[in-house]
Amino acid sequence: MPQMDELYDDLVNLCYECVLDEGAWRPLLEHLVASTGHQMGALLFLDQRERRPHVTSVHLCDPASVEVYNSHYHQYDPAKEVLVPRPVGSWYHDLEDLGPRRIQRDPYYQEFHIPFGMNNISCIKLHEQADSGVYLSLLTAVGARSPEMPQRDLLTRLSPHLLRAAKMSNRLQALELELARRDLLLDRHPAPVWLLNTEGRVLYCNRQAEQRLVQPQFALQGRQGRLHGKALDGRLQALIRQAAGHKGKRRAGWLPLVDEPPSQLLVTPVSEVAAMTARQQGPLVLLALLENQLQSQLLAELFQLTPAERRLAELLAQGLTPEACALRLRVSINTIRSQLRALFRKTETERQSELINLFARLQGI
Repeated sequence: MPQMDELYDDLVNLCYECVLDEGAWRPLLEHLVASTGHQMGALLFLDQRERRPHVTSVHLCDPASVEVYNSHYHQYDPAKEVLVPRPVGSWYHDLEDLGPRRIQRDPYYQEFHIPFGMNNISCIKLHEQADSGVYLSLLTAVGARSPEMPQRDLLTRLSPHLLRAAKMSNRLQALELELARRDLLLDRHPAPVWLLNTEGRVLYCNRQAEQRLVQPQFALQGRQGRLHGKALDGRLQALIRQAAGHKGKRRAGWLPLVDEPPSQLLVTPVSEVAAMTARQQGPLVLLALLENQLQSQLLAELFQLTPAERRLAELLAQGLTPEACALRLRVSINTIRSQLRALFRKTETERQSELINLFARLQGI
């Protein structure tokens, strides 16, 4: 029993190493196979739209069997009909769920499993999304002893940690993608842009912003991880504090800069619902240097406005009333009001005049 407890502790530690290091999934699989009376193992990805599973690169199986399964035998795998409806965290054991008679008659086992030396399989659904699922499979070899009860119990004890590690790993990957998308969006934008946390520290700036900061004549400068104004620092810091204030009191503001050509610095809160707040604790403050006439695409990108919300904001900035917008867009006034509430929430504004002012300035109106 003490030895089994030590194995359990080691496996739990490996589970959580996988959260920050994708390379740890293979050592976990190796240790899991050896500790639970199996000889092979694999991570399986299932595309539920096509009902097409495939073994990932993390596996301890004959590479030839993986290639044949992914290219052909996946479509005959009887486990799909049992695995897909099951909830996350549920173990599937083919000998128990399909029965020995079904396995003996099934061409999938006779033509694929047994020729490649695979006998029984145990599989758990680790994670599920709307259109995909991730599974961990453990297999015994033909002629090998079946896992004993203490080894089955070890799997049961480990299940919550496997699920938690998979969920955390998937969440972290999603955040990494959002972060990469945010950086790509801002880097491609022609306006110099800075992202600050609520303490005023610069978390990110795009290439245009970096280039402007090194110009001697530029009105702003970076100092000790913060952004400062050379001549208007008091006003700049007040605007940053205003945009970083408590929820419900956060406001956007503008700082005219005496540059050549003349420009304005937009200092605005970024709502927590925006994708660019990924991996940040709390909302962000965005600073954008607007020199030329700028289209509404900037606001739509920064605040993740839907096409319908963006069209409404553009019409409001042109002076149309909500009722006139409803007629122009051929939708009900209730739809307009719903979109307007979404615009207020995403742009951290409270009144229509604030929203129009923000959007009109970005459009150069």
